[in-house]
Order: sequence, then structure tokens, then C-alpha cells
Amino acid sequence: MLHCSEFDAPKMILEQFLTALRLSFFSVIARRLVLGAIALLLPPSHDWSSAQVLARNDLRIAFDQEKAPYLWSDRGGVKGLEFDIVTAALAASGHAVVPVTLPNRRVAAALTLRVADGITGVQAGDAGASAFYSDFYLTYANAAVTRARDGIKLSGLDAIRQYRVAAWQKAWQDLKLDRLQGPDILAYTEFTSQYRQTKFFWAGRADIDIVDRNIFIWYSRILSKEMDTSGAVTFHEVVPSVRVRAAFNRSSDRDDFNAGMKTIIANGEVGRIYAKYGLPAPEPLFSQY
Repeated sequence: MLHCSEFDAPKMILEQFLTALRLSFFSVIARRLVLGAIALLLPPSHDWSSAQVLARNDLRIAFDQEKAPYLWSDRGGVKGLEFDIVTAALAASGHAVVPVTLPNRRVAAALTLRVADGITGVQAGDAGASAFYSDFYLTYANAAVTRARDGIKLSGLDAIRQYRVAAWQKAWQDLKLDRLQGPDILAYTEFTSQYRQTKFFWAGRADIDIVDRNIFIWYSRILSKEMDTSGAVTFHEVVPSVRVRAAFNRSSDRDDFNAGMKTIIANGEVGRIYAKYGLPAPEPLFSQY
């Protein structure tokens, strides 16, 4: 039996109160940390007030956000070349796509943490050994773009060193430009925004624009409303293109996606999607199916 004096009782009550307060404080902090970590993986528009109800054949598919013309947000929805191809392929196998748009570096983690049933724009191994990877479904056709009137001839990537170059963010690492032989590049600028990168080129501030062909065509068309982008250009195929896969948590979804791609290529749907955005369909992609 516990014995305490009249002076000890208030002290014990105070200690119990402080202990409870500390536990409550740390509980709140822990909860906020967990929710914060999860929120980093979810799109800004995610609604925490209610769980999303999915139909049986719905698949949550994660995409790299704001990557026009491949994908962008518009009036609360999602559209774009890559989004339409993935949606059409899965629809051909009876699935509806529920898009989850995330920053590029968080896409692979969305599959591991079950934020998505499938992810896009990856290479085999990006989402771990347990993921089920599709065949290639899209090619990012990178090129070194020059103005035809400049008469620039590029026999290889080494030749860019004598010119002013614009490129996407991290192109220096992605393309291992530090390995190029010869003098330093005359001027080299990287951009997080391909809109600004393309504008930089058309403003005459770069001689060479290292960029995906479709992105260049897309933003040149948009920029034509504010500046002259009518000049002829040359696409030098001295930059490696990148073919990408989708990855899924279930092998059955991967198989459905591959089967759906075969269907929409055979019936011409892929070609119609490219034409919808005014972009050339890359025939070499289709040969693998």
C-alpha cells in the first residue's frame, strides 16, 4: 500500500499530469511526422478527409508531373501524350486509370509504398526487384537542335564544345558531358523549365538546344504566339534517346498493360494519339510488339 502525506499528494498529481502531457506531446509530434512523410509522396491535391473509393478494375497509376506534352494538369484533370497512351493501353484490357501525379524523384517510391498500383517512365530495376516491369512503351527522342541557317555540323557529342549550349537540368550528369574530349564548352546553361529552355534557344542565346524532340516541338508551337519560331531547325541525333517502361505491383496488371499496348498499336490508336498532339509517332518503338 502506498503511503503519502498531505504534501505529497499534490506533488504526485502534478507529476502524473506532466507525464501525461509529455506523452501527449510526443504522440502528436510522431503523428505529424508520419503524416508529413506520407504527404511527401502524395500529390498536393490529395484529399485527406476521405479515402478514395476505387472500382474493381481501377488502377492508380503514378506519373511524373508537369512534363508537357507528355503530361500536365489542366482544369483539375490530367492530359498529355504519355497519359493518353497508358490510359488507352490499360482501357484495352478493361482497366480505368486513376492518375497520381508526383515529382519525378518520388514516382518509383509510390509503387513500393503502395501509393500507386503502377508507375510510369522508369527503367527496369528503378522500383526494386519485386516490381513487374512492362515492355518499353515510349521513347524520349533526345536530340541536339540547331538553327538550319547557322550551318552547324555535329558528327558527335564532342562537337558541341565550341558552341553555346542549353540543356535540361542534370543533363551534364545524365549525358556524362564531363567525359567529352577537347576544350571546355563555350557556354553551358541548364534549365528546370523546358519552356524557358526553348525560349532561350529561340532568343538566340544558345546555338544548340539539347532536348527531347517532342518537348522542343511542343514549346516552339506555344512560343510562336510571342516570338518568331518559324525558322528551320536541324535535329542532330548525337544524344542518346531513352526508352521507358511501366512497373506494377501485380504481374497480371503488367501483362494486361503489355497486351493493351499491342492492341492499340495494331488498331492505330497510338498513331492517332501522337497526331492529336501534332507530334510524329516514332516507328522504331512499335517493332518490339
